[in-house]
Amino acid sequence: MYFTKVELHNYGIYKGTHEMALTNKVGDRNIILVGGLNGRGKTTFHDAILLALYGKQALKYINEKARSYDKLLADHINKHAKEETTYIAVSLCLDDGTELRIKRSWWLVGKKLNQETTVEKNGVLDKYLGESWSYYIEEILPFGIARFFFFNNEKITQLADDTSFEQIKSSIKSAIGVSAIEKAIEHTDEVIRRKKSALQAFERSEINVGYQEVESQIADIDNKLAEATKNANELELRCETIAATLEAKEKEFWSSGGDLSRNRDAIKSEMQKISAEVESIQEEILQLAIDASTPLFMCRDLVVQSYNTEIDLQRSEAKRYSERVIVDLHSQIMERLNSANLDKASLDLVKSIVNEILVSHIPSDASEANNQNMSATSMMLYEKIISDVFRTISQRIDSLVNHVEAQESEWMNLDAHLGAADEKTLAMQLFDALKAVEREKAIADNEYQRQLESIESLKRQREILVNRRVQLIKQIAEKENANDDNARIVKYAAMSMEVLTEFKIRLQKEKVAKLSVTATKCFKELVQKDSLVSAINIDPTTLDVTILDLDGNELLKHQLSAGEQQMFAISIVWALALTSGYKAPVIIDTPMARLDSSHRANFVTKYLPAASSQVVVLSTDEEVYGRYLDLIRDNIADYYTLYYREEEQCTSIVHGYFGEV
Repeated sequence: MYFTKVELHNYGIYKGTHEMALTNKVGDRNIILVGGLNGRGKTTFHDAILLALYGKQALKYINEKARSYDKLLADHINKHAKEETTYIAVSLCLDDGTELRIKRSWWLVGKKLNQETTVEKNGVLDKYLGESWSYYIEEILPFGIARFFFFNNEKITQLADDTSFEQIKSSIKSAIGVSAIEKAIEHTDEVIRRKKSALQAFERSEINVGYQEVESQIADIDNKLAEATKNANELELRCETIAATLEAKEKEFWSSGGDLSRNRDAIKSEMQKISAEVESIQEEILQLAIDASTPLFMCRDLVVQSYNTEIDLQRSEAKRYSERVIVDLHSQIMERLNSANLDKASLDLVKSIVNEILVSHIPSDASEANNQNMSATSMMLYEKIISDVFRTISQRIDSLVNHVEAQESEWMNLDAHLGAADEKTLAMQLFDALKAVEREKAIADNEYQRQLESIESLKRQREILVNRRVQLIKQIAEKENANDDNARIVKYAAMSMEVLTEFKIRLQKEKVAKLSVTATKCFKELVQKDSLVSAINIDPTTLDVTILDLDGNELLKHQLSAGEQQMFAISIVWALALTSGYKAPVIIDTPMARLDSSHRANFVTKYLPAASSQVVVLSTDEEVYGRYLDLIRDNIADYYTLYYREEEQCTSIVHGYFGEV
């Protein structure tokens, strides 16, 4: 799916009719860059698309607080327009080639606001789609998923500042479809609650009394959970405060040479380890010295000389053999010529030619050699010893000697450090203070962990009680005679809740693993190479997000830089869009306000070209400009500027980008 046109008529700051034609990806060009200074209508343009697609539902995302939908529409009628009607329209093309145009119009008659929604399909007005558009758009791109494709700097900032990851958890649920399941469970539970009141025949029965007790216990646990969660949040804040103090103490400690004093015992242990390793290497050298091949290695020059001599002898023997063959051939040729009855002139000519060719190859001394050559097996052993055994022994000796020297050097360095550590009295005092803060942090962490465990325990108790309640409801439904319809509804609603709960658990486990991998990949694409983050893990059951450093230890979000926190939020949104299974345009409003230069470069070069086949970027003149514009110029399909005309106090959409293109 991609957008082909956006139309604004007397909407907000846009007086008259304004259109923006949009194209899908062509080659590497997928970005439509829309420039505008602050207050020139970027957010208005962004929100207009959401309003056109989702109507009243978009109010949740536009964040108009207590303002009603009708009040929102009325406030966005251009005050200087002469026409009575205001409308916004979005044209889009689906993956199957279907072209749609959704248009929302409204106008005031006195104080009453009239509204109209029309939909054209392939250029023809479709009355049914106009009446059921809110259901149809949920099939194309559900509103819960749209937030991962249409977002602004404010939403990303909220996500980045969300220390408890609650917004991320909510987004994950929307992306993987869990939110819809939870709503179905809530609605089913509400049906059970309402229908249960109709089963009055068992109000005084033992089953019903048990049900009331369970309800009371669930309410009590809910209160305890609320209190425990509040305490956990306070403990988490305390842990973060102590962690910051500990970090400051550690910096002071290390700057005073604390690494020497703190690691004194570790240095001694390492020295003992090195001594043991040196002894082991020396034992290995001794074993190598008594190996059967070592004596030959010690006189390897003589072995090589003996091997070369044998090679020369074999070559000489081969030459003598060929010379003997030539002598024999010469003799046979001469005998054949003498018996051929040739005339003397021809005979002399042939003999002259043969002598000219062969006699030069006949040695003056063709005596038999008396050397006894080595066997092929012996030569093979020679070659094996020289090429493999000698090289292996040499490499092993060099390796062992170098290792021993390195270990001895390390031992001496550690010994020197150990002596220095004994003199660091100030560092030792700082070390004691550091240990005190560490103990305080350990106590706070333990309290926080115990609180979390208490919360988990309460949740498990609640789950048991909810299951008990479902079972009691089943029993009530099974014994209900007077109200069969209600009993049947309650019974199957309870069964549905069980099925939905199990489906939710399985769906989370299946989807979250892929989401963790995708989020990690997206984050690494966006941040600098020297980032401390190695992975982003998402628990498949609780949806808790854990950031891991290069050693696999947990990183708190506040330990990331402001730019990394912003990139973390963008990577989560990116990963949620990728794993949602939907293909849609990406529209970003003022995305780079809190990013530094390095992260801005990564954002425009790594995220924007890969975010979608159509990416609309609403930027100020201080964001995608200069070198950042040059970095993605080859990816830009079109340029627009929201130009504000002071004399008319309205904004127009013009081609180009701040007069540059």
